[in-house]
Amino acid sequence: MYKKVIAGLILASLCTSVFAAGFLGPPTAGLKKGQWGTGYNYSYSSQGLDRATVKWRELDWDDDGMLTDTYHWSSELKLRSVNVNRHYWNINYGVRDWWELYFQLGLADVKANAKEVEDDGDISKWGMNFDNDICFGWGTKFTFYKGEKVSWGTALQMNWLDTQWGGKGSDAGDVWKDTVDLKTWDLLLSIGPTVDMGGWKLYGGPFYYYLAGDYDYTEKGSWDYGEGDSGTWRDKGHANLEASHFGGFLGAQFDISKNTSATVEYSFTGDGWAVGTGILIKLN
Repeated sequence: MYKKVIAGLILASLCTSVFAAGFLGPPTAGLKKGQWGTGYNYSYSSQGLDRATVKWRELDWDDDGMLTDTYHWSSELKLRSVNVNRHYWNINYGVRDWWELYFQLGLADVKANAKEVEDDGDISKWGMNFDNDICFGWGTKFTFYKGEKVSWGTALQMNWLDTQWGGKGSDAGDVWKDTVDLKTWDLLLSIGPTVDMGGWKLYGGPFYYYLAGDYDYTEKGSWDYGEGDSGTWRDKGHANLEASHFGGFLGAQFDISKNTSATVEYSFTGDGWAVGTGILIKLN
């Protein structure tokens, strides 16, 4: 019966347009005082970021290396369908029976679609497949009520990501190379119950998600239109990224053996979604 309820809730949430936060896990501490654990978490999220203003500056040089022009302008950037695969190795420690700390280190694969509208109304759209880069984070969980079957807790998690994308192109005498540096950090605060179902646990609840970061775009290029009309240019654009949302999460944790458990999870808000899975091994 309970498995049917879980399946129904997940299918219902899949029919919504939601915002993702990644893998949360149970909001309550799962280790005893002095106990260590290790494991692996994977999450896939699809989200959109709030519209950001990009401040641009362009410098032009002639063939003799003399600066000829300087331009300043702004544009509105929207990053859509930001799809993130995260692979984390984590180590956990029970500070108290009710307090757990963990640290995460892994790799992230990021893909995104961008839409940019400049001051003059010109619209540009392009896709970016960022490099596979290192990501890391930490988190803590507190159990503030422990009952025979139901425990309540709250969890805080932070993640950092620094990744790059590069592209190049040419058109009617212009040749250029583009680079995007994307740096983000996010904070996740959740609260909810963990219910012991006998051999497996059901958990869920609301959460708050906040993301901030920097978007730096650099374009280096040259032009050659003949008859001495040639030179080089360099564009640099910067934007502050931000997203803030409330959402919900639902998951189940299954006991594989006495010291090993596996978790599956789904999280959502109004602008994206995330699925995650993990395995935790208690070492003592």
